[in-house]
Amino acid sequence: MTIDTNTEHVDFFKEKIAFTHLFPQLSKDECEFLINKSSFRQFAAGSVICREGEYGDTSYAIMDGSVEISINTEGHDNLPLAILEEGNIFGEMAALSGYSRNATVTAKEEITILEIPAEVLKDLMKRSLSFKEIIDNLYNERAVRNYIRKVPFFMNLNDSTLDHLEKRVNLLSYNQGDVIFSEGETGDSLYIIRTGFVKVTKKKGSDDQIIAYIAHGNYFGEMALIEDEKRSATVSAFTKTEVIQLLKEDFNMLLEMESNLGDEIKDIIVERKLKTVEVQIDTAKAERLETLVEKGFIQADNLLIIDLKRCIRCNNCVDSCEARHGYPRLDRRGTRFGEISVPVACRLCHDPLCLICNFDAIKRAPTGEVYVIDEKCVGSGGCAIRCPYNVIKMVSTDSKHKSWFDIMGTLLKIKQENKEGEKESEDLPTKPKRLAIKCDTCMGYSDTACTKNCPTQAIRYVNPLDYFADIDKDIIPKTRKYQ
Repeated sequence: MTIDTNTEHVDFFKEKIAFTHLFPQLSKDECEFLINKSSFRQFAAGSVICREGEYGDTSYAIMDGSVEISINTEGHDNLPLAILEEGNIFGEMAALSGYSRNATVTAKEEITILEIPAEVLKDLMKRSLSFKEIIDNLYNERAVRNYIRKVPFFMNLNDSTLDHLEKRVNLLSYNQGDVIFSEGETGDSLYIIRTGFVKVTKKKGSDDQIIAYIAHGNYFGEMALIEDEKRSATVSAFTKTEVIQLLKEDFNMLLEMESNLGDEIKDIIVERKLKTVEVQIDTAKAERLETLVEKGFIQADNLLIIDLKRCIRCNNCVDSCEARHGYPRLDRRGTRFGEISVPVACRLCHDPLCLICNFDAIKRAPTGEVYVIDEKCVGSGGCAIRCPYNVIKMVSTDSKHKSWFDIMGTLLKIKQENKEGEKESEDLPTKPKRLAIKCDTCMGYSDTACTKNCPTQAIRYVNPLDYFADIDKDIIPKTRKYQ
């Protein structure tokens, strides 16, 4: 629950905030900014404050009490990792990265926390370099600790070895297009992808040929270490990407400790070499591979597809969408890939570009849906411009319940009338407020209108990594073994 900000109880915690080890670096004005923009909340013992796998754009500072951090990993549910007490912060990783929570946090006793919006945390990090350093160090430390305990690559290691690796491995961040290593370089590390996707290319004459895309949960760079050769390909970040870097000496230590690990990696190397040869020989295969990822299919958390062999072009999917929401949020005429069409609908991107909004009018629900808050939307259109898949449309508030043809016809008519000067300015209709509308995968409903009303079940949601891996084995999915 949220605490009444007028009580003496809150005043006590406001004074207490300056004594936590997180905030001494902040000035009095910065502390005042933090308090005014955040909310004090209380949770009963046993309450789940945030859950692994959910999305959230807030972090939490513990003012009183303690919490338990736990994760789910192969063979273990709710594996305890740490106890955090008064003066600590949690939830900062999801708030800063935009990715889902990587751990569950439960109140060990009745606690009071300060809930800090992501934009406030980022603002404070810009204002205070020392505060930024503390948060950055926490982020790196926790990202490594949580992740290496989830990856089967490290699953059989004892606690002392994991503690050693935590201090040795590096968490590296790359922006889209950054080169992680280049073909021909000496290999000194293996990389495990924590978030994002990487692109693998080889030189073919004067061109770079794409031979593979590797998804989060997998590793790369093992060939040069096992075979003691130069890098056989160039690997670059296809999206914003975080990787765990394991240095060669620590990699060799793992091979000595885990005899089966070396054999598994050698099998993967053989498989990847065969795929590389296939792509280099088969131009059509290379083009399919590039299309699947360059069109953004593989980056989606949830992808709506239409099986064109089943589709009877009845348009029920679009009509039912319009009937439910008042206007169609779906356009079935999307991107075609073989006998599959990917309609214009929200893809629940791993890293949605549309979420940047100065008015906080577009949000991500804990379950992943991206939605617009009509009351906050001012119609600037920034989200629509940033969406690379043309999912977000701008419409006027008096356009509700009209078809897209009616909307476009009205807008074009007004534009033409203004251009020709057929109306005096005082006679022109008052310009309606514009709103952003988008597919939110029918958030709040028990089903999605488009899939429910398809008579042939041609339209459905799929996990793109699994679905396209079954169609084209050159896509390396997030496998159970190396997730």
